[in-house]
Amino acid sequence: MGARWSVMRGLLLGAAAATLAVGCGYQPLGASDPTRAGLRVAVEPITNETFRPGIQGAVAGALLRQLRLWGILRSPEAGPPDLILSGSVTAYQNEPIAFDTQDIGQRFRVRVTVSATLVGRTDGKVRLREPVVGEAFYTAGTGAGGARIAEDDALQRAAQDVASKLVARLMEEW
Repeated sequence: MGARWSVMRGLLLGAAAATLAVGCGYQPLGASDPTRAGLRVAVEPITNETFRPGIQGAVAGALLRQLRLWGILRSPEAGPPDLILSGSVTAYQNEPIAFDTQDIGQRFRVRVTVSATLVGRTDGKVRLREPVVGEAFYTAGTGAGGARIAEDDALQRAAQDVASKLVARLMEEW
């Protein structure tokens, strides 16, 4: 009973300290809110430099979802953007990482690389220019159709991963 009470007391004290810290205006590292600063970002169309058709649509969709989630993407009615984000899918890799007894790939890693640039609209100053890599894994399904569906699903997850990493990197700039 004594050990259980000390754990409960520790949890209650931790919750009280966290509530007090939040009440005083502290926030977790990296949790700054760009909407408070009133920054608006416009996203230019993502281009595709790979041989994988349609990959830019998956990346652009995931990126727009992440920007909306964080409240960074603003509507055009709010006025001109402060920053312009452009990007290009520069690499798509689908590589086997595990094989069966006949040396046929069974488990694969999909990697998507996006070269992103964030520029100030008024001053033209480059705030960010770097490649961001997202990845996902999949197991080959049965037959060509199953493998294709599994690869397409992994592509969507890799696009989401690259979008999450890119938006996290943008948040660091604020």
